[in-house]
Amino acid sequence: MIRPTVLAVALSALLFACRSAPQANPASPVAAAPSAPAAPALKQMKVNGVGLAYVEQGAGTPVVLVHGTLGDWRTLDALRPAVAKRWRYVAYSRRYHQPNPWPGDASDYSYQLHEADLVAFIQGLGAGPVHLVGHSYGAVVVLLVAMDHPELLKTAVIAEPPAGELIADRPGAGPLVAERSRVQAEALAAARSGDDRRAAEVFIDWVAGTPGAFWKLTEDRRRRFLENVRTIGPQMAQPPPPPITCPLVGAVRIPVLVIRGERTTRYYNAVTDALLSCLPSGTERSVIPAAGHASYAANPAAFTESVLGFLAGHP
Repeated sequence: MIRPTVLAVALSALLFACRSAPQANPASPVAAAPSAPAAPALKQMKVNGVGLAYVEQGAGTPVVLVHGTLGDWRTLDALRPAVAKRWRYVAYSRRYHQPNPWPGDASDYSYQLHEADLVAFIQGLGAGPVHLVGHSYGAVVVLLVAMDHPELLKTAVIAEPPAGELIADRPGAGPLVAERSRVQAEALAAARSGDDRRAAEVFIDWVAGTPGAFWKLTEDRRRRFLENVRTIGPQMAQPPPPPITCPLVGAVRIPVLVIRGERTTRYYNAVTDALLSCLPSGTERSVIPAAGHASYAANPAAFTESVLGFLAGHP
């Protein structure tokens, strides 16, 4: 039975402090962004045999946020104050991400696993169809749920998913896909050598499109990434996602908003354009000014405004 349970503040701190993670100091809670009030108490839901930590605030239709690589429930917290004024804001940590336990060696880390967990999590909320918001890796998970379980969703917001299959056969995209594969292989090699921090640096630099980008992150963001650095190896070693083809994407019939940063990389720009060309006509799009791949962090006000405007049109 799936049942949410409120965790005491002391237990939340204990979960962060006691989790064992090679090459990283014991994790500790990170303060919310300056624009966001202190986060509500962590809760936990039992999903597919594991506990997933989450926070919620507000009332009404749930808006469930799904974070990307090296993230957790805190990643998209800048949206919480505005979303919670009108909807039930819910942000969870995907399996293996802080402060969740590791029920094994994470060799089962995959898009398929995270999709199944998200489906069970939505069902566990017991609130009917929800709005889903996903960024990067989380955007692929959201897209998979939209394709496979549209009955669970009212809308989907998809921000720069690394769905390379959508561009694999497109003219000029070969080098972009090959470069991503090269970076993943380099990051995986670093992780297998025991250097998770180097693996994270390699991957984040590619995502940002700028050498040294990892060390230019704000201290809080870099610390959150390092608290989740143990997940980088399993992610780089995971199997390919289920098929994400243009015909399958074109069959999605729920309202979708596709977001990208104005300054994102050529890879993510190409994937976003392909996704928009495959989705049904009428799909909404938003380009976040003065932002790259992590547009939620570079321009949180514009990112939040885009999401709120879309949700308001689909109550």
